[in-house]
Amino acid sequence: MAKEKLTSSSTVQAVRPAKVAKDMLSELLGRIQDIRNPALDLEKLSRNIAKAIGCLFSVQTSDPSDSAHRAGVVQAMQHLSKSLEILQEVRSAEAAVLDSSRVIAKVLAVLYTVSKAQERVATEPKKAPSKIGKPTKVDPRRSFQRIAISAEIGLQSDTNFFTGFTEDISMGGIFIATFDIKPIGSQVSISFTLPNGHVVMTGGIVRWVREYNPATPDMHPGMGIQFENVSDEDSKAIHKFFRQRSPMFYEE
Repeated sequence: MAKEKLTSSSTVQAVRPAKVAKDMLSELLGRIQDIRNPALDLEKLSRNIAKAIGCLFSVQTSDPSDSAHRAGVVQAMQHLSKSLEILQEVRSAEAAVLDSSRVIAKVLAVLYTVSKAQERVATEPKKAPSKIGKPTKVDPRRSFQRIAISAEIGLQSDTNFFTGFTEDISMGGIFIATFDIKPIGSQVSISFTLPNGHVVMTGGIVRWVREYNPATPDMHPGMGIQFENVSDEDSKAIHKFFRQRSPMFYEE
C-alpha cells in the first residue's frame, strides 16, 4: 500500500479516508442483501457500490502524485451518488434501506472534502505564508479561540449528504456556512481537510444556527457545530494545527 507523504503541506492525505470509506462500503455490501423491498434494483445498487470500492482501492494503492489517486476519489463519488439516488427513489422506511442510505451519505461526506482539497491543491498556485499583524486583545467571551481556515465541508445528517464551507475553526467546534440548515440538537457527521492535508472525520451536534437575513448579506447562513467523538488521530492533528497558527482577534 502506498504511504502518505506527511512531509508535504501540499499533499492531500487521501489514503486514510479512502480506507475508512472502503471498509464501510465493504461491510455495507454484505448487509444490503437483507433489503426486501421489491422496488429496489438490488443488483444495480450492489454493482455501483462494488465499483466505488474498486476506485477507493486504487486510491489506497497509488501514489498521491499519480492521476489515479485523484481520479479514484471522483469516480467513487460518482458511483455512490448513483447508489444514493437508487435508494432514495424507493422512498422506503425499511431499516436496511435507511441504514444503507446513511452509510453512503457519510462516505460521500468524507470523499467530498478529499476531492475539493485535491482540486484546490491542483489548481491554486503556491502562496507565501501570510504575515501576522500586531495582535489585539483575545476575545474573552469565547470558550475556545478561533483559528482562520478556509475549507470545504462534507456533511451527513440522517440519510442525506450535503455540503458547506468554513472560514474558521476552534478546538471545540466549527461554523459551517450552508443553506441546508439542520435543527438545533441534530447529530451530523462532518469531514474537512486541514492545510497540511490531514482529513478530519468526526461527529458533531448542531448547537446554534444562523438563518439567511437579506439585511446582512455578508453574514453567511449556517450552523455552529460542536465536535463529538473526535478520534485521537484527528484530535492530535487539530492540536498541531492550532500550535502552528495564531488565533483570530477582535478590535476593541
